Amino acid sequence: MIVAIDGTAASGKSTMAHQVAEVSGFVFMDSGVMYRAVAFGFLKHDIESTERGAAAYLPTMNLEVNCIQSRTKVYVDEEDVSSRLHTSRITEMSSRIAMLRGVREFLLGVQHGIGDRFDEDPGVVAVGRDIGTVVFPDAEWKFFVTASPEVRARRRLAELSQTGIETSFQEVCDAIIERDRQDSQRVIAPLKKASDAIVINTDDLTPDEQAAIVLKYILER
Repeated sequence: MIVAIDGTAASGKSTMAHQVAEVSGFVFMDSGVMYRAVAFGFLKHDIESTERGAAAYLPTMNLEVNCIQSRTKVYVDEEDVSSRLHTSRITEMSSRIAMLRGVREFLLGVQHGIGDRFDEDPGVVAVGRDIGTVVFPDAEWKFFVTASPEVRARRRLAELSQTGIETSFQEVCDAIIERDRQDSQRVIAPLKKASDAIVINTDDLTPDEQAAIVLKYILER
């Protein structure tokens, strides 16, 4: 079984997917981590964020993705970089390369391989922005997670403060609104709800309540 969870930035989809994977015993596939790993490689080897750069680098990129229960670990050049992917430079580069067709096609192959390997046993919980529409359009279950920009900004601000990053609520809210615009207007694989996806608004839900909604569907089938 493949469970596809898509949604807007800071909507709570990754936390939800973690919990669903832990309870269900499915492996956890985080597509965002994969894009960040590719961005790490681009920066490490000073690759330009263009289709030409992607075409030159990706065929020889040494990328390994290890999906385990509730975590996706990634290796670049045989080095575990999973804990080094959330710097501002990685975030910026990840946003740029995510718009490249070559990068998306490269990672689509990786993601399909994970789906083929774990679909039957134990199952896959996959989270991203185009999982149910592009990566696994035939997934047994599809969910689209959203929340208001204000709620998402408060959550993101709390996360940033825990890491010592100081910014204002308005700056974070404006950035989220701009990210929504970029994601929805992207030419390649834009963020959109699959026609058969179940919508979950997390404005007034705790992480446990969010996960419980998904688990109710997939475990009572």
